[in-house]
Amino acid sequence: MGRAVWIARFALLALLVGLTGCLGGGHSLAQADWVVVAVHDGDTLRVRGPDARLRTVRLAGIDAPELDQPAGAQARDALRAWVLGRAVRLDDRGVDRYGRWLAVVLGPSPEDERAVQDVNLALLQQGWAWHDARHAHQQPWLERWHYRAAEFAARAAGRGLWGQGEALPPWEWRRATRRSPAPTPPGAAAQISESCRCWSWAIR
Repeated sequence: MGRAVWIARFALLALLVGLTGCLGGGHSLAQADWVVVAVHDGDTLRVRGPDARLRTVRLAGIDAPELDQPAGAQARDALRAWVLGRAVRLDDRGVDRYGRWLAVVLGPSPEDERAVQDVNLALLQQGWAWHDARHAHQQPWLERWHYRAAEFAARAAGRGLWGQGEALPPWEWRRATRRSPAPTPPGAAAQISESCRCWSWAIR
């Protein structure tokens, strides 16, 4: 085995060994400002702040299956089980083009309520999301490599959606569904046509 290959494997092993997903005792949720009140899918949730204002949060750095694609409901249920009704901290990463708050969600670990975990990373570790490589350049370099290694390890172990056969990345799923609209049911064409005429009149 070449030295370069050995070094690369050792580096990857060291990274995976150190990849726990928990932030340890240096962080606390005791003063967390946000409570998760709803989970839409595997990477989108709603939180309530101290002023009772509701905000939509998109988990930064990952992309989970859409609800209508395989493993979508399972990814949502995994996120729901970890955070619904719980206090969380949010590491702000800006706003996306849909007006959602991008954030790394810090919540209680399922194994130890006193420990704090990166929920985004935990979804990758359990195999319920992809590392969103399209926006990886926006992540801190260490976080980027942790996320990438977590997806790699989940794939190799067949965890979550990786144990359910070939998985299509959600961005490709969205692209395919946009280009292939659902066929119109038989007999519905006349109703659609009539509806269009009504709306055309209404907006004049």
